[in-house]
Amino acid sequence: MKKYLKKFTSRKFLALLAGFTAGIYMISCGNTAEGTTAIVASVVSYLASEGLIDAKNAGTSPEEKE
Repeated sequence: MKKYLKKFTSRKFLALLAGFTAGIYMISCGNTAEGTTAIVASVVSYLASEGLIDAKNAGTSPEEKE
């Protein structure tokens, strides 16, 4: 339970929520392209940062695998 609480209060997750919320707001105001871009960019950046952290914790980086 503490693991999930730590993830939900991390700066990366809060940035994801802010970007997602801003994207939803933009879409509701009629700016669908910008809103969709904000949502996708927020999700991709969160997943990339979590992936890099997981790779570092596993002892290998994505560059070493190639």
